[in-house]
Amino acid sequence: MDTTVTDTKPTFARLTEGKANRSWRAAIPAVVVVVALVALLAYLASSLSSASQKAAVAQRDADDAHQQMATMTKQVGSMQQDLALARDPGRTTVVLQPADAAATSSKKKGADATPAPETAWAAVTWGEGAGGKTWMRVNAYGLAKLENGQTFHLWLTPASGAPVDVGALDADQNGSAYVLAQNLPALDQGKSVTLSQDDQGAKAPGKVLAKADLPKLQPSANAAPPAAPAQGQTQNALPQARSGSSTQQMHQGK
Repeated sequence: MDTTVTDTKPTFARLTEGKANRSWRAAIPAVVVVVALVALLAYLASSLSSASQKAAVAQRDADDAHQQMATMTKQVGSMQQDLALARDPGRTTVVLQPADAAATSSKKKGADATPAPETAWAAVTWGEGAGGKTWMRVNAYGLAKLENGQTFHLWLTPASGAPVDVGALDADQNGSAYVLAQNLPALDQGKSVTLSQDDQGAKAPGKVLAKADLPKLQPSANAAPPAAPAQGQTQNALPQARSGSSTQQMHQGK
């Protein structure tokens, strides 16, 4: 009797027939694609971050340039305004005589009104600004070197109220100084101007060095239009600068 024994031993062809590496080889393209996608995403993220940083730097540079331009525009406007005021003849000019010379000038007929070189004096031009305010252009001379923190100041005394500090005068090596002030009281409010030597933080004139009374003027907006000159007459010349005493005598005589 022939007996045949069938081998029922399971076979694992995928593991034993030498084809085990085919599944891994099939996965290689997918792995490559995934790695490429990851690298692409990393590159895009890096590029986006770099672009954001460049955009932030460009925006900051643009803001700085805009701020610099605004500052330069403001400076140019201020310089143009100062130049216009420097060229403006104003409404009047008074000469501040030294305090001792002003007291004796009325007694010396025919004497030269120009102060001595060693004494402090100033020429002040007074003009109108916008909104009813006024400005003053001050040229001072003969200012000595100060110590103990003292400074030279020009004060505007209004018709009522406390004196207004026009500004400090920083003298150069020749004893000369210049100051330009704006937003001062109206023309009809001015009474006098005083050059003084003051302590630091002074709220009123200290040692008076020179002084002059201001003429009584009216703002242009309230002034009547000038009358036409009569036939055969010519208009008067522009008023010349007068000293404090002569200006005061002129207006007292009217």
